[in-house]
Amino acid sequence: MRIAVTTDKDFVSSCFGCTPDCTVIEIEAGHIIRTFIVPNPGWSHRSWADFLERNSIACLIVGNIGANARAVLKWRGIHVLSGVQGNLDAVVERYLDGSIAALEGSSPKPDCGLSPAGCRDLKTT
Repeated sequence: MRIAVTTDKDFVSSCFGCTPDCTVIEIEAGHIIRTFIVPNPGWSHRSWADFLERNSIACLIVGNIGANARAVLKWRGIHVLSGVQGNLDAVVERYLDGSIAALEGSSPKPDCGLSPAGCRDLKTT
């Protein structure tokens, strides 16, 4: 199984559309087999969704995601855990042990706009 985490350095990125990177993690029998990082080349939400689907991503872990992007991913069969914050390693550990908490109805942070221009000043805490 593969999951993807929107990342900003070693933390979950605060925004799906303008995430600096996406870390893909391959999991087998509850253990990480391999990871790779995909830098954001300026893709749209749809391009990210295409990438995630082509790479057989079962779940996306993200800080914020808009309703349209969430709907596109749901339609493609990709589960979304949103409202997640923290260090990448700690978040993946929580995912693996089943203790990750997601805010399913989370909404974007104020002034985000879910676009690169709206998110340029947001940083993960």
